[in-house]
Formats: sequence, structure tokens, C-alpha cells
Amino acid sequence: MKKRLLLPVLLLFCQWLPATPAPDFTVTTSDGQTRHLYQDYVNQQKIIVLEIFFTTCPPCATHAPYLQNLYQTVQAGYPGQVEFMLLSDKVADTDPLVASYLTGKGLTMPAAGSDGGSLAAVQPYKNGNFGLFQGTPTFVVIEPGTGEVYFDLRGNSPQETMDLLSQKIAELLPEEDCFLRSYFDNPIDSVLLNVQTVGGFDTSFYASGAYSLLDISELQAASYTVTPVKSGDPLQGLSTYDLVKIASHILNIVPFDAPWQSIAADMNCSNSVTTFDIVEGRRIILGMTTGFAGCGGAVWRFVPEPDGTPGNGSCLNFRGVKLGDVTGPYFAPDDKVDDRQVLGLRFARQQLEAGRRYKIPVITGNPAHFLGLQLAFGVEKDAIRILSVESSVLSGFDEQAYNLSEQMGASGLPVVWVGSQGAVDLLPGEQCFVLEIEALQNANLADVLYLHSRLSAEAYREDGSIVLVNMREGDTPGQVSIAPNPAKGLCHILYNAGKDGEVRIQLTDLRGVLVYESIATVTKGANSLPIRPSACASGLYLVKLNGQPAGKLIWQP
Repeated sequence: MKKRLLLPVLLLFCQWLPATPAPDFTVTTSDGQTRHLYQDYVNQQKIIVLEIFFTTCPPCATHAPYLQNLYQTVQAGYPGQVEFMLLSDKVADTDPLVASYLTGKGLTMPAAGSDGGSLAAVQPYKNGNFGLFQGTPTFVVIEPGTGEVYFDLRGNSPQETMDLLSQKIAELLPEEDCFLRSYFDNPIDSVLLNVQTVGGFDTSFYASGAYSLLDISELQAASYTVTPVKSGDPLQGLSTYDLVKIASHILNIVPFDAPWQSIAADMNCSNSVTTFDIVEGRRIILGMTTGFAGCGGAVWRFVPEPDGTPGNGSCLNFRGVKLGDVTGPYFAPDDKVDDRQVLGLRFARQQLEAGRRYKIPVITGNPAHFLGLQLAFGVEKDAIRILSVESSVLSGFDEQAYNLSEQMGASGLPVVWVGSQGAVDLLPGEQCFVLEIEALQNANLADVLYLHSRLSAEAYREDGSIVLVNMREGDTPGQVSIAPNPAKGLCHILYNAGKDGEVRIQLTDLRGVLVYESIATVTKGANSLPIRPSACASGLYLVKLNGQPAGKLIWQP
């Protein structure tokens, strides 16, 4: 009987054991500063967030921009109350290497390497004292005052991990007064609060994360309004990825799953989500406008929670939404990029002559299915100038889908397309774009036309996945390819012409009997010539251009 009671008694005793506090440590960070866990942070009532990492850790590099964004947010929202610190768990990571890592990743929090004492500092978290160590990055939150450890806050993506860290910080630092937060509970910094009473008194002040009105004597025994305003870059958090999400919502392919997304999507402030919002967002991405015109210059919208009229020094909580950013509280997630899938764009090898104009087909090198696309054509501005961009396969593509005026600067010619009627399916060899260019000097086309890094070259599917886009030179003049092959209903003869003129396209059966013939006009360089031999039966045919063998086609009517 005594043995049977022993286990419940032990379990009950364990429940009353105090939590193991974080072991104290002293490190010298890469900036030469000596830092003590308890003396400088825990005993000063500051939260300390540790990241166990190493400088060549790929997941750590992926988390880095998210971590920096969260760091800046909590530093602004909780001034003097939170610090982050990176601690390497590798002997090879000396402080100079750690300093180089911080600089390369744009990180501004302190960090320590092995020669600064990081190995001893991280050892208690790697030996199982606080739970199973699952590798880097591992994030540890240490409570102010007590040193209690919250070990390995880990989400399914960098963004989810940042959300867990943000929520734990908010939990450990009780709300002061009224909050200014996103719908992900992140504090919002640099908010201008305009307060106006019915009697005409008004005042304005900036706040970050929280604010109070109790010290304003004029608000006692008065009714008033509180209006938050936040300025900023309209492009922050806005990309073609967001526009595709809006299109998916409008088309009822993937409706929004949170009410705040409809607020973010309403970029013309019409209190509805329509294709006009996509147009507004596209104009901002293309650099055609510098703000949300229909929103009176606002970049953020704030929603009181709950709604009401404050009085007698009371205040309202506000949730802020960045206009255009329907994908998250920081920036579009990069963990949805499928780098195994690539949309390859191709253009023909071509020598340009100064003073001539050319139409350059940019064709697909592989099958493609997408709802949206963004890229920027870069040019050597002394060599060529793009006069127009056309697309017959991207529905609704017109001069509002690109911005010619941007190409002669340092940022390339941006192109943004979102399928308001649905996704597009492209076969290999289809003309995605036709660029009309003017040669300003003699040049090889591949040396003066490229994809610019101003916009990440990406295509977007309805499910939110992202496909990388690349572009390179393709076939040489005189070469012929047929796509798709086998073909059904339509195929393209991809032909690099040596000069302007006409070409005769013929199909013969294996006995040499002519079954199809057409004449096509070609320009010097790459051409995509559509043929529809609908009268031909299923089978294998020989293709001839100007009487010369050009390949074989498997045809299915």
C-alpha cells in the first residue's frame, strides 16, 4: 500500500516545486561590452530574450529579418523594458565573426561569441535542464525579477515564432493604460494621437505601444474624441503577393479568414474590397503614386476596441492595420517560396544595331500556372530603352501594369500583373511578354537586358505559394523549337529569324504529303508563330520552314 501511494505523493510534491530560474552568466558581447544576466537585466525588471544560434546556421539567417523587426517593435513599444541577445553555441564563432554576422543580417541587438563567454551561457539550455534542445535557432524568454525561464518558443514558421515571442513579452509586461497594438498583439510605435473636446480644446502627442490621458487636466469632466494617426512608407508590407491574396478573396478562391484583412485590403478607403483596391496597390508598387489617394494620405487605419466615446480622462484601446498588408504584421512571409519550382523566361540571342527598334518576345521555358506576377526589367540605360511592354496571354494587361518612367533610373522597369478574372495557364514557348525596345548603341541583347532586383521576380499561385522567376538568353538565330510537343489544338513554332521577312510553315505526313501550310511574317530575332492545323488527324508530322526540315510534331486535334 505504501508503495502504491508513493508515486501520487511525489507527483504532488513536484507540482509545488518552484520553477528553476535561469543560471546567471556574464558575457562580453561583440561590441566590447560586459553584460550580466541578473545585474543588468533580471534584477532591473527587464525581460531578456536569448537566441541560441551560430553564424552559418541557415534557419537562423531565415529568422534574422523577422527577429530584427520584432526587436525594433518591442524596443519602441516597451522602452527600457526588453532586451534581445544572441549567443553562439559554436567554438568557431569568435566575437569578430559574430559582429560580421550582425552587420550582414542588419541586426542591432547585442551578441556574444565563444571568446566572449557564450558557450558557458548556453550550456544549461542545451543539456536538458529546461527541456529538449532541438537545435538552432532556439529562443529563450527570461522573466524580469524572478528569472523564470520560458524555453524554446517555436512556431511552424519564422513569423509564428515571432508571434509567440511577442505574446509572451506582452504577457510578462502588464498593460499600462490603453494599448496601441496590431491584431497580432504587436505594439505599434510612433503613433500620433489627436485629442479634441466638444468645447474646443485639442492636443496632440506621440505614443508607442500604450498611452494615457489621465494627466491632461482639460479632459476631466469632459467628452472628447481620440484619433490615432501613423505615417510611414506606403510600400512597407505591400507586395504583389498581397494583391494576389486580395484577388483570391474577390474571386472567392481563398476568402480572407480574419476581419482585419478586409480593412488592410481596402486601399481606397471605400469600406469595401474590390478590384479598384488592387489597382491602387499596383500603382504604389509601380511607383506611379506615393500614397493611398482615397484615404487622405493615411498609411495605417485604427479600430477602437471596443468602440465607444471616452471621457473623464479615460482612453480607448486601438488596433492598427497597415493598409495593403493582408499577409501579416511584418512583411510577406518568405517561407512559402518554393525554390524547387521556377518559371523560366527566355529571349533569343540577338545582336542589336544602334538606332533600330525591335520587338523582343519573352517566352516561357516551362509550363506555368499563376494568379499574379511581379518583376522588374533592368536595362543598361546607355544601350537600350524599353518603349512598351505587351502581353496577349495575361488578361487585362495594359500600360497601367508597368511604369516606363522608372527604367532610366537605378531601379528598373517594374511590372505587376494580377489576374482579376482568374489564374493563367501558360505552355512552354508561349509569349508571356513582348518588349518593344530601341537600341541606343550596338550591343548583344543578353548584355543589356536582365531582371532587376528592385522587385523579387516571383509568380503567385491561388494557394499562396510563390514561384521564383528567372530570365535568360535562349536559342540562337536560325534555330527552331516546337512547343508544346505533343500538341493539342494549338502549338507554337519558336523561330529565330536572321532578318525581317516572311516564312512558309508546312506540315507533311511521313509519306511527304502536304497536309498544312501557312505564311507568317517574322522580324529579325525571336518569333513565336502559332499554328492550328485543325484539319490534321492525330499522328506524327514533319515540320518545314521555307522548305527546310525544322523538326517533328506529334499532333492531337
